[in-house]
Amino acid sequence: MEERQIQEFVHRVSNDEALRKEFASDPEGVIMREGFSPRVTQVVMRLLPHLSLGHSLRFSPARWWL
Repeated sequence: MEERQIQEFVHRVSNDEALRKEFASDPEGVIMREGFSPRVTQVVMRLLPHLSLGHSLRFSPARWWL
């Protein structure tokens, strides 16, 4: 469940410029709104520098890591 939640969030951030900018400027607010568990929060916060680069992946959520 947590892996899926992380995958879907990474996909959304990678393809939604507004969400990416919001996450870069207010990560705590986005995390609270998403309702992430402490474990998912830890992973997502470690990904913050990579996710805020502004690159769109343009892949399906199930295949973003390929």
